[in-house]
This record gives sequence, C-alpha cells and structure tokens, in this order.
Amino acid sequence: MKNLSIINRTAILFLLFQGFPIICEAQGKYKIDGTITGFSDGKIYMLTESKIDSVQVTKGKFHISGELQAPVEYMGLAKTSDEREMIDKAYVSFFVEAAPMTLQLNYADFSITKMKGSKTQEDVFKCTAITDKIRLKYKKELDHFDAVEKKYDDAVNAKKSEEVLEAIKYESNDARSLLWPMYKETEEVHIKFMKDNPQSYYSMYLLSIYTDKLTYAEAKSYYDSFNPLYKKGELSESLAADIEKMKKGIPGAAAGPFKTKDINGNPLKLEDFKGKYVLIDFWASWCVPCRKGNPHLLKLYEEYKPKGLEILGVAHDDENEDKWKKAVEKDGIGVWRHVLAGVQYKEGTYERINLDQDISEGYNISSLPTKILVDPKGMIVARYDGAEDDDKKMDQDLAAIFAKK
Repeated sequence: MKNLSIINRTAILFLLFQGFPIICEAQGKYKIDGTITGFSDGKIYMLTESKIDSVQVTKGKFHISGELQAPVEYMGLAKTSDEREMIDKAYVSFFVEAAPMTLQLNYADFSITKMKGSKTQEDVFKCTAITDKIRLKYKKELDHFDAVEKKYDDAVNAKKSEEVLEAIKYESNDARSLLWPMYKETEEVHIKFMKDNPQSYYSMYLLSIYTDKLTYAEAKSYYDSFNPLYKKGELSESLAADIEKMKKGIPGAAAGPFKTKDINGNPLKLEDFKGKYVLIDFWASWCVPCRKGNPHLLKLYEEYKPKGLEILGVAHDDENEDKWKKAVEKDGIGVWRHVLAGVQYKEGTYERINLDQDISEGYNISSLPTKILVDPKGMIVARYDGAEDDDKKMDQDLAAIFAKK
C-alpha cells in the first residue's frame, strides 16, 4: 500500500458536484472496508456525484458500498460536511472501481490515507511517487509561495485596501513564476504516463487536464489510443468535445465572428477590422500576468499601429465592469478597443449559459493571457498562450509581418 496523493481539491469538488461521470446503466458494485486511527465512534462524510452522505464509524471501522454509474468514479472522504472546511488534512479523494478495496485513514491528517484494490488509484501512486520527488526539489519555492498566499489571506481578513491586495497579488505572481520549472517537470511526467499507459483510466483523466498543453493532433492521438471501456460517461464526452474545440482559434482557422459593444457602448464586430492585422488579447483585470504584459503591448501598438496593426482587448470581467474599466485606465491601454468576453453564469452557480455570446468560445480560450493574431482577411495566423517563448515568437512574427510596411 502507498500513500494517497490529493489531486487538486477544488477540481475534484467541481467534478463531483457536476455529477461526473454519469451514464444510464450501472457499471458494477464497489465495496470499501475502512479503518481510521485517532477516531473511534462518530461520522465522517462521503462525496459522490452530486451529494454528501454521512458514513458511520464504529470502533475505528467503517464500510462503504454501492453501485458505480461508470467503470471508474471519484469519491471523496472528509471530516466535515462543510465544503469550506475541507482543507488538505481534512479531506482525501481517490478513484473507485468495481472491486473490493481497503482504506486506512488517519483522523489527524487525511492526506496520509492509504488504499489498495483500485487499479486506477495504483496508477495515481506511480505518478505521485515521481512528482513527490519533484516537489521536494522545489520545497523552498513552494514554502515561499505558501507564505505569500497566507499573507494575502491575512490581508483579506484584515480588510486591507485594494491597493495593498493588488500589490500582494503581484508578489504572489512572482512567487508562482519560480514554480514554473516544477510545473513543467510534473507535466512531462504526466504526459509520459499517458503515452506509456493508454489503457489506464488515469490517462484519460490526465488528458482532460493537459489538453491546453497539446496540439489538436497530439490530443486526438492520445484520446484515440485510450481504452474503449472508458469512452462512456461525462468525462469522455466532455474530453472529446474539448478536443474538437481545439480546431478553433488555431493558425489556419477562420477567426470566430462576434458582435458586441465596446467599453464606450459603441457597436463592434470582427468585420470592423477587415483589411488590418488585429491582435486579440484575452485578459482580465484580476490576471496579474495579463496586466504585467500591458507595457509591452503598448510599445508594440505604438510601433506597429501606423503600419496597420490593431489590438482588441477581450476581458473576462463580465461580473465586475468597474474593475475592468479602472484597469484599462490605470494601465493606459485605452488607446485600443476593449470589450467584455460575454461570459454569463446561471444565477448563484458556476453553470455557463449563453455560450454563443461568449467571444472566447470562438477561439477556444482556456487560460489567460492568450493572444490571437488575425490577418486582414479574417484568418488566424498565430496563437500565443502567455509563455515567455510565446511572447518572443509574437515579437518576431510582428517584426516579420511589418518589416516591409
């Protein structure tokens, strides 16, 4: 048996409470025999699909069983039924299969839980054994990042000013940038696992995380190699749809049409830029890397606007127009056109609605900042996803395009 790793808790809660994955027919029964140290009698809480159920613990033992609605499902166990209190030591998640499984919990720290019996979870262990070593290499940087995050939380609780909070956000961004080598090494481990283990359900789960790191051809190739058994349910359907979306917003594709109003209330559509190169900048006022890149964009605009370059800022600030407008003014980027992305949610939820009005959907935007370069005929000629190398490539592309103009 090996220590369980906790996959990003926020992502897991999102998947669980979206009813992931659900299909119509039962896929088998599961059974978990559990023991828990440091806790004799009482209740812990189980998260499956769209609900939270209590689990009775008697003399340090508990039993969980039920029917799976997919070959593999997520399950979470927590000390509390309050999502806000499901911090690392109070929560653990794992993959459940139609097999007898055993679980060992430590009430003082759920993160050191041990499990056996789930093949998918064993595959998680294989990756985690490697990525844990990578994390150890970056312990100093991780501790620094955690300290800055705590500093921000403390400032929020102390009701510090927006100026103070924004300064800490920039500090956090700098701390996170020191972790990019760790993220890159971890990504390489996971992508290698997908390549070497196409029959594993965990490979499909990993692909759902890394699609934005791959080309359409790469993602499609991985997906096509996966076990047909797992190509059912919401995860597979969502993943297949996401891969098809990758055909949008890439060089050679037509730019996604839109019709909206700009920051001043004036009508604006893609056709307004016909005959010129337009760099569409997908950003947000709360996105620190986006804001840090604005001085460079201003230099590019000053240099190439006389030669036919336009910039269009598409902001994901639909829920807070005031912050959007203040950011445009503060950064001095009002010299080009600005619109809101058109992102809308069902009231009180994170459920997206009116996707046809979201400009980002026409360009398959999954992270910020992302920049799309469109030629005078409305065709996409380049995509820049925010990495340092992408910024260099953008500069080179613009220099080459306008060299003779």
